[in-house]
Amino acid sequence: MAHLVGNGLHRGRNRRRSHNLLVYSKMSFIVALALISPLGIHGKVLNNFMGPFIAYTERFSLCESNNQPLPWRWHLRGTHFNPAKPRESQLLTGNITGEKYPLDNKSWAKVVIDVRSNNQWKENGFIFSFKDKACQNFKDHIPTVYELFFKKNETKGECKIEPGVYEVENGPIRWVFPKFPIGFYGHFRFKLMFGMDEIQYACMSVDCKTIPKGVGQE
Repeated sequence: MAHLVGNGLHRGRNRRRSHNLLVYSKMSFIVALALISPLGIHGKVLNNFMGPFIAYTERFSLCESNNQPLPWRWHLRGTHFNPAKPRESQLLTGNITGEKYPLDNKSWAKVVIDVRSNNQWKENGFIFSFKDKACQNFKDHIPTVYELFFKKNETKGECKIEPGVYEVENGPIRWVFPKFPIGFYGHFRFKLMFGMDEIQYACMSVDCKTIPKGVGQE
């Protein structure tokens, strides 16, 4: 019984840490707006910079140091996004390939978002770090990617993505981030990293843009 209670307390602490990290990340998101916007975040100005959004991708790449291949990589291309038809999904073709090491809930994850401003990249505009539960956070924060590539191979009761080649051809996708229903509008470079302890498994990058979600759009 003591062992079960101890595990329960440990899980409770982990849940609180995850919740606190998410709250902190959202607060950092708002604070960052005040820092990068010379007009602040008051009144109608906020609507010009931030709000419900539609995200779309432009170019996928890798962000490996010194061009040294890491065990997990993606090779993807998406169809052109037409802002005049925002309800249309982009179509993805390509693969996410893992040569070794599973992505599971023992793994860590890190997301770095660079911001395009004045024709140059402002690196490390936003940083979100997860000490563990990389698989579950991937599933929770980027569910449409998980569903398109990994859901059909998932094991019931366990979040674990085994090494392998996960391919799609003209797979429809809408870039939905349920934990962040509002965000900045602009041009960003999204870098996803994950690994275990000191071993980094991947550094995947994508250039993307966000635009305001129009009235009546889902």
